[in-house]
Amino acid sequence: MKAQVLDLVRKGHLRYARKDLPSRLAIYFHELEKAQMPAFIDAMFHFQELGYRFADPRTYVYDDACDEKLLFVSFDDNFKNWYNALDVLEACGASCTFYVNSGLFRDVAAPREISDYFDRIRYFGERKTLSRPELREMADRGHTIGCHTHTHPMLSQTPRQNWYEEIVGSKRILEDIVGRPVLDFSFPFGMRRHFSNDLRDYCASVGFKTIVTGISGQLHANAVDPLTIHRTEWKFELDLEDNIANLEIDSRLYATLCGRSAVG
Repeated sequence: MKAQVLDLVRKGHLRYARKDLPSRLAIYFHELEKAQMPAFIDAMFHFQELGYRFADPRTYVYDDACDEKLLFVSFDDNFKNWYNALDVLEACGASCTFYVNSGLFRDVAAPREISDYFDRIRYFGERKTLSRPELREMADRGHTIGCHTHTHPMLSQTPRQNWYEEIVGSKRILEDIVGRPVLDFSFPFGMRRHFSNDLRDYCASVGFKTIVTGISGQLHANAVDPLTIHRTEWKFELDLEDNIANLEIDSRLYATLCGRSAVG
């Protein structure tokens, strides 16, 4: 029943709240498995054919003088298959942002910790996380590394005394690995119920310049708030046309009234 309601909501928005693609697009992924590569490549080249160029999160929000179409592509969590895809990303000309959980690198974390982590984020593909040298190489090859907390808790239910370890501690670990400041943050789970203004303000106070959510259908605002960058999830189970349609949906009113995304 819930899936049927969500489908009706999406169809209604496609009919009554659909707009042209905005000049600034923020899309996000999680894993990037080998079987998903063809669809990913098609998407990246499609956007380039439409005139979009890749941007890191700070360029995406702060380059007000830029009149180009900007595409902010990001990934959340911690997957070795990101590293496996580096050559593909380079062939696509794609510079991406990777928001990484810092407590699960396979060269330091226990196998049980990694297994529990993948259970927590409900991922049942190839259950391998990055190593620290692999993350360093990703940064050296031009990709932006952001913070996604240390262990991927639901921060809205995490005691304030644990924020330092999960957020600041994670930031410092990542900075030690990549050898440069980590200035971008992504809330785990990313829906409105998973964070708060207090959490946003705390992240800003410890040095993050941009913060992203995972709330889809919010890309049609006239201005982008650097501390609340909305991204729309790209779903590999959908074809290119349906994913593009999700980017065209203006779900802001529905999200304000219901706290949910009309994209699903």
